[in-house]
Amino acid sequence: MSLTVDDFGTGWSNLAYLRDLPVSGLKIDGSFVSELHAAGEDPVGWRIIGGMVSLAHSLGLSVTAEGVETASDAQRLRAIGCDCAQGWYYGRPVRPGEITRRIVEAAGGTRADGEG
Repeated sequence: MSLTVDDFGTGWSNLAYLRDLPVSGLKIDGSFVSELHAAGEDPVGWRIIGGMVSLAHSLGLSVTAEGVETASDAQRLRAIGCDCAQGWYYGRPVRPGEITRRIVEAAGGTRADGEG
């Protein structure tokens, strides 16, 4: 079994989880990325995110950044070493059927039930 610590860096999500639980990944809370939009260029904020990514990778954990809204955020997070990202830059929330349709469409196939 493995766990991903959601909203890492905020609230109840703390460093002790990395020692005490079978954690395989971290999700950096979207507030870290979204606060950078309001502050403009914030080198300290990006260093904090980079530090979390570095810490996670040194422990063999994968990293997902939440709250990615722009191409420049996505590019910078990739450069820092984030393994995955999620947010409105990639797509707005949709119903499960729409997700399936998009995956099938991106794969260039049709669904087994004949739809799509």
